[in-house]
Amino acid sequence: MRKIGLYISVLLSILNYACTDLMEYSPYEGKVQEGSRSLNQTAIGKLQLQSSKTFKPFTFAIIGDSHTYYDDFIKQISVLNNLDSIDMVIHMGDITLSGIYREFLWYRDIIKPLKYPLITIIGNHDYLSNGEYMYRDMFGPTNFSFTYNNCLLVFFDDITWERNTKDPDFEWLKSTISATATYTHKFVFTHIPPWDEQFSHGNELYYNYLLAKNNVDYSIHGHIHRFYHDKHYADLYGNVNYLACGDSEDHEVVLVKVKENNIDVEVIHF
Repeated sequence: MRKIGLYISVLLSILNYACTDLMEYSPYEGKVQEGSRSLNQTAIGKLQLQSSKTFKPFTFAIIGDSHTYYDDFIKQISVLNNLDSIDMVIHMGDITLSGIYREFLWYRDIIKPLKYPLITIIGNHDYLSNGEYMYRDMFGPTNFSFTYNNCLLVFFDDITWERNTKDPDFEWLKSTISATATYTHKFVFTHIPPWDEQFSHGNELYYNYLLAKNNVDYSIHGHIHRFYHDKHYADLYGNVNYLACGDSEDHEVVLVKVKENNIDVEVIHF
């Protein structure tokens, strides 16, 4: 009996060792590993250290919709690292196709070599499966803002369908962009542009109204998988500029050069 017990113990130890690397976690896991949490807050902390209380010109790059285009996304990161004078990079969402654990880890691994602080907003694909919980664990809140060189940068979660058709938190947006502080420029970043079918017509007009009323210079987006730059609502409240970037497969990086009296947009193709 003792020998049988010993054989069973040895067999279980062998099986346990052999299976260690087969599956560390479910692909639908909702928690990320240590060292991969609160990445947006970490990036914002670095930016705050170099930010000026008064305006200074700066440049940020926008990219987006990298899901499934991993080889192209790796090239984008390499191109960004070869550019000079960028203060930060902003990924406009849809870092995953299905919102699963492994896709978030692929994204984390690809962005590791990037030498600039990176802010990542949530896209509609990132809400699928356990994606919302993965995003919150890896990056932080889905609505957040910070100031940089006396400019207000607001990151707004405007996903609707994947949130069970729940309206975006317009009250949060309104209170954030209507702050009494005097900013040189205001930017709002959301994954989905307001003219997309996910927005009701009322929400579309209200979004633009809020931005126009509060003197937001630019509303910046991903989602449409192509570059776009125009005053989309020129016939209504037409003072808001709308900008969208393409996906990683488009082989481009969009640079936004912020100056005191104007803002320039440049598209770099590779």
